[in-house]
Amino acid sequence: MSKVMIIDDDQDMIDSISLILEANDYEVVSKTDTENLIVDIESENPDLILLDIVFPEDAQAGFKAAREIAQQESLKNTPVLILSAVNQLSNLGFSFTENDISSDFMPVTGFIEKPVKPDVLLEKIKSSIT
Repeated sequence: MSKVMIIDDDQDMIDSISLILEANDYEVVSKTDTENLIVDIESENPDLILLDIVFPEDAQAGFKAAREIAQQESLKNTPVLILSAVNQLSNLGFSFTENDISSDFMPVTGFIEKPVKPDVLLEKIKSSIT
């Protein structure tokens, strides 16, 4: 059974994604902030991380977290999928997509738009865990 860590400040989002994943035989652990991030990830040893971008304490916390994860020798091979409502469906005048993935700005495996579509979520996770 693969373990997925969800890092998102929205507990309802964590709960809904957890239901989808657990119904599909994934073990789920979660965090609602980015404090002690590396220690918590290393202690849980997930096969994949679902990471929100915007957190109340810092609108760029997810980007910073992705870069921090990518710099850790013990975690750099752990797939990270960004979860974000800052996407093509939002009316913010800007958005993030898979085209923004890069080793310096957004060093992640993939991008999932909120609201999350269960079939897209499951396919991205399946294709990211090797």
